[in-house]
Amino acid sequence: MKETEARFLVFLGITDNLLIFRSSSSPNQKKGFRSIICCKLTEMETLASQTIGDADRISHLPESIIHSILDYIHPSHGPPIDIVRMSVLSKTWLNLTASFPILYFIIDDFSSRESFFKYVEYTTSRFCLQNVPAQKLTLMATMSNPAEITTIYQSLELLLQKGVQGLVIDITFPDYSSPSNPFPMPKYCLPDILLSVSVLKYLIIRHTALPSSLMVDDIKFKSLIQLILCDVPVDDEMIKYLAKSCPLLQDLKVLSCDGYQNFCVNGHRNLQQVGIDYNTTLERIDIEAPNLSHLWIQDLDDRGPPRMNLGSCKKLTAVTYYGYYLPNDFLSNFPFIEYLHLITYDTLNNLKWSSRSLRALVLQCDCDLEEIEFNTPNLFVFVYGSLPPNFFEKRRPLSRHSTNLKSCMRCYPDGWIDAYWFQMLRLFFEKKNGFKPLNLYIQTNQKSIELEDLNAIELPPYQLQYVELQLDTHEEPSAHMAFVDAVLWCCRPRFLTLRSSFPVTDSQGVIKYICDKLLQQEDQGRTSIQFVSRDEGKTIGFMKKDGIQQQAKEQSKV
Repeated sequence: MKETEARFLVFLGITDNLLIFRSSSSPNQKKGFRSIICCKLTEMETLASQTIGDADRISHLPESIIHSILDYIHPSHGPPIDIVRMSVLSKTWLNLTASFPILYFIIDDFSSRESFFKYVEYTTSRFCLQNVPAQKLTLMATMSNPAEITTIYQSLELLLQKGVQGLVIDITFPDYSSPSNPFPMPKYCLPDILLSVSVLKYLIIRHTALPSSLMVDDIKFKSLIQLILCDVPVDDEMIKYLAKSCPLLQDLKVLSCDGYQNFCVNGHRNLQQVGIDYNTTLERIDIEAPNLSHLWIQDLDDRGPPRMNLGSCKKLTAVTYYGYYLPNDFLSNFPFIEYLHLITYDTLNNLKWSSRSLRALVLQCDCDLEEIEFNTPNLFVFVYGSLPPNFFEKRRPLSRHSTNLKSCMRCYPDGWIDAYWFQMLRLFFEKKNGFKPLNLYIQTNQKSIELEDLNAIELPPYQLQYVELQLDTHEEPSAHMAFVDAVLWCCRPRFLTLRSSFPVTDSQGVIKYICDKLLQQEDQGRTSIQFVSRDEGKTIGFMKKDGIQQQAKEQSKV
């Protein structure tokens, strides 16, 4: 935390245990911190109404501290009620807020259209009296008449003349399309002055047209780092010109934009990330960028991947693709790939891939394990199935025991798990694809499992170092036993962890059953099972211990 911000918290009388709200920039924590400040403001308003004279301590604070205060209480949800309340405590407060460099103009946060456009006009006029550029301007509005268009255009021009470092623009007209009038409304055209904002670092444009002089005037985006275009009309030459005119650009995304058939960026040395989604014909992606590391592609209209020329991008190690019709030569487009995330809703048959550089593969598709054939000798992580929504945000390590392991397979089966599924999993382990998993994670919310046919299949269990099972249903112990039984038919782990959303250790039958099953796979005279229960019985771990003559079962609470 900055010293100036800490001084302000002491000034408000907030105790040290509340300072954690400032250590994170997450919206929920900032919202919580903002509510605390609002409570303090209520207390201080009461105090201010009872005192006079030198009670105005805020007016003596430096302007930088005032802006730190505004960073907490500045409204992204409508008119500045809390800012006005704060003026009770300071004679100079409202004058200082006029120089606050973060502006939010979001029409949906206002009770009426009239109040929104008045607020935009008033705030713009006050801010422009200060000789400072805006750090960030967010303008999101739907306009319905010429007067509103004039207000937005004039306000935007004034603010852009002052300069802005971050700009988010989303301006639309009401959708009056109908069967008798199928043509969409024209898009709002941004003022030409936008092309001259040399301090701009972040630019996001949605549902709006680029300035009409884009291909005529020189662009001065010499500081631009991120450019995102969403539902913005562009053509092939515009994409080339924008990339060429932004030498420091690191992140470029073109999302749901009509008018282009080829995505070409040549000789860009700073570009690191590119994102493209398309619902029209995209014929070719041609990128020459030596520092490009991540490519994200989404096919929105079942058209299949375009032709690609990315061979010169030697740092392109991460690729994400959402779409259909995935060809077997797809990986040949990425000779240096290390991480591949594929989501396809097409039924894949005989998927055959080869890559010596691939190290992590996430595959979400309608494809059985028996249809997958790949030669990936350096693969160490394979994720398969229907991933949970929070997979990438809240993924945790498999286990403290698995930190030194080299290869891992994570399964999220979508649909019915039966004997056939476990049989295919077992046969997949034996495939000569260069990938030999040492640990396995399976998550399922299935309530019951039909596994009677497994016992008739004579296959030895595949040896693994670690297995973790995640059960997301509250079932009788017999359901847990059946699931564990199927997994142990498939593999022979040294460590086994069973996780559940509900306690599972209240029934000693489950623990004894798992211990007996694990011992059946070993020399019972030389092996014992130690288990640990934690998280109020929602997690139990089992470890095979060698060299002990007498079977021991210990339970401890962590």
